[in-house]
Amino acid sequence: MPEYRKASPGFGDWIAWALLQCTDWPVAGQAPTVDVSADGAGPILVVGNVGDPATPYEGAKKMADELGKGVGVRLTVDGEGHGTYGDNDCLTAIVDKYLLDGTVPKNDTTCS
Repeated sequence: MPEYRKASPGFGDWIAWALLQCTDWPVAGQAPTVDVSADGAGPILVVGNVGDPATPYEGAKKMADELGKGVGVRLTVDGEGHGTYGDNDCLTAIVDKYLLDGTVPKNDTTCS
């Protein structure tokens, strides 16, 4: 519990308690780390907010890297809160262009 509280003061308790429902799950996982590489795929936009209390920014960085060079495109929001689409004009404009027009931003673009 202390590790979860430190990593996410807002959601740590909830996440730690929610994991209890998986205790004694009867089916073992297939792999300790799932391979998410997507060699040959088109660019996949991965958004991470440095101040997100529920999904740590490090996870977005790792996901973009694991997707592979030229596939994982990291878009960083230098802000606070969980969920920034619609709340951050810079991010919203970039995501809209990506989804609606196929415009891929430069990797490691940051919105404030």
